[in-house]
Amino acid sequence: MKQLELYGQGTGGELVLTLPQLESRKHYLVSMEGKPVTEILKKTVKSKSNKQVRTHFGLLLKTVIVQANNEGIDTSDFLKLIVQDDLPTGVGLTNDFLHQLFLNVCPVYDEDGRKVTLSKMTTEQASKWLEDCRNLLASRGIYISDPDPNWKQSHLSHEAR
Repeated sequence: MKQLELYGQGTGGELVLTLPQLESRKHYLVSMEGKPVTEILKKTVKSKSNKQVRTHFGLLLKTVIVQANNEGIDTSDFLKLIVQDDLPTGVGLTNDFLHQLFLNVCPVYDEDGRKVTLSKMTTEQASKWLEDCRNLLASRGIYISDPDPNWKQSHLSHEAR
């Protein structure tokens, strides 16, 4: 599907585009003659700057690693240090947070010693990883039941209600 993205400034209830952008839009609409077209307006957010990325990776993360290594702090010590009783609350758990947490506390490695994400795991690696996650949670009082082999039927019957 052919797509055109234009970035402009919202001013006085109008999207202000440059002359070349207006020409591109016109040519696009002509090329789509007789076909359905959707125009979507959305707020754009300025991307992070290179300075922010360098600060995150080159300063923040590197400094934490160097200082932790100097003090002999491993991942379990670091988690205890960061997650103390005075940690601010109010931020709910998300799928992404938990997914990243489990990939880091129950890592899976390939033959070359590189970490593997769920999308790159074999079925055997994924089964072991899920079991490791379940065991970790069970050791903390959170019990995950065995997967329902008939989940699809159960899901469809719930939708029908």
